Amino acid sequence: MYPLTRCIAFIALLITVPVTCLFAQQKAADADIEAIRSAYKEINSQSLTKEHYTNEAAGCAEDGVVDYFLDKQQIVKIKESGSIGDGSWTTEYYYRNGDLIFIYETLTGGPANGKVEKSEYRVYVKSSRVIRFMNNQQIIPADSKAGELTETALKLFKAHTTKKFAEVLCN
Repeated sequence: MYPLTRCIAFIALLITVPVTCLFAQQKAADADIEAIRSAYKEINSQSLTKEHYTNEAAGCAEDGVVDYFLDKQQIVKIKESGSIGDGSWTTEYYYRNGDLIFIYETLTGGPANGKVEKSEYRVYVKSSRVIRFMNNQQIIPADSKAGELTETALKLFKAHTTKKFAEVLCN
C-alpha cells in the first residue's frame, strides 16, 4: 500500500507544479499589464509638449497626421492618424524610458452606403515582447498584426529625427 500512496503523491505533485507555475506566470503578466495601464493613464494626464507633422504622401493617406508628445524632451507618446477612401484610423504608441509599452489602434470604415464598422486593437509590450494582444475586448494570440504594429512603433520612434514619415507609414 505504501508504494501506491507514494505514487499518487508523486502524480499529484506532477500535476500541481505546472499549474502553480502557470498561475505564477499569469499573476506576473497581470501585474505587468496593470503597470502598463498605470503608465498609460499617467502619460495621458500629463501636460506634454506636442510636435505636429503631416504625412500626405501620394496614395498613402488622406489627412495623414503624426503627433509626437514629449515629456522633458523624451518621447512618451506618438499619435498617428489618417484615412483612405471610406476608412480611417488612429494609432497611439506609448513609451517609457524610450521603450515601447503599449499600442492602441482604432479602425473605422465600411462602404459609403453600408454599415460602419469599428475595430480596436491593444498591444501590451514588455522588454520588446508582446505580452498581451487584444482585438476589441477579446484576448487573442499575438499575430502578424501585433508584429506589424510593434515594428511601426519602433520605426516611428526613430523617424522623429529624420521626419521621413512616409518611409515608415507607406509600406
